Amino acid sequence: MKKILVPVDFSDQASDALNFAVEFNEKVKGEIVLIHVIELPVGHLSFSGEVNTSSMETFYTGEFVKATHNKLDEWSKRVIDAGQKVSMHMKYGNAFTNISKLISEEKANWIVMGSKGSSGLREVFIGSNAERMIRFAKCPVIIVKGETHLNDMKSLAFATDLSEEQDLIADHVKDMQDMLELNMHVVKVKTPYNWLDEVQVKKQLDHFAERNHLKDFTLNSIEADFADEGAIKFAEGVGAGLIVLGTHGKKGIAHLIGGSIAEDVVNESKIPILVYKIWD
Repeated sequence: MKKILVPVDFSDQASDALNFAVEFNEKVKGEIVLIHVIELPVGHLSFSGEVNTSSMETFYTGEFVKATHNKLDEWSKRVIDAGQKVSMHMKYGNAFTNISKLISEEKANWIVMGSKGSSGLREVFIGSNAERMIRFAKCPVIIVKGETHLNDMKSLAFATDLSEEQDLIADHVKDMQDMLELNMHVVKVKTPYNWLDEVQVKKQLDHFAERNHLKDFTLNSIEADFADEGAIKFAEGVGAGLIVLGTHGKKGIAHLIGGSIAEDVVNESKIPILVYKIWD
């Protein structure tokens, strides 16, 4: 059975993500896996993972954990009321570490997360859990921005550099296109760093569509100073309900220097984003 993992912190963004996941699961016919992580101070956890406090602190910690568990039950009921299967997990410690571990344990097929995005120094030094998932997760990640309904989606924008490496992503995009019954707009963003004339771009677009056997699609190019800006501008211009792209998920110093187009799109786009990882 396919599994859709939804990290929840009970925020409005997480609520939007869960609502989208329920609609998405109507197509998938799988199971929604909810996870909430209580990020208690390190000193409050024993090596067994149990809360390790004393006297009144123990009482208040226990009450907080109980209330959190009840809240997670309420969110699980939203899935049950939709007639879908759900499981829930409450963990302690670092959110990213626990979510990553559960992805492997559950063999999750998708992650659906809500995000407001970030910018400036916060993006460089702290970032968001959504960014980290895009960089490290071993399954596709869908980032929801606000209230989003599948029935409102008519098309997706597939931003690609048209390389043969992107053919692996194209297969996934075609599957998503079929499942959600969307038109596909393929777009190549021309920047000062990858400039090609229109004849060259058209040739690349035609070859990409032919070798990947695309259907119900348009081929497009757009000029922009940066790839992420061009992808978002194009998607908004054609009214796409979803932006799809692939990423290597740069790490460490390479990420600080070069950044990640996918992460930039997540931060700046108001349109939901679906990111597939390209493995080296």
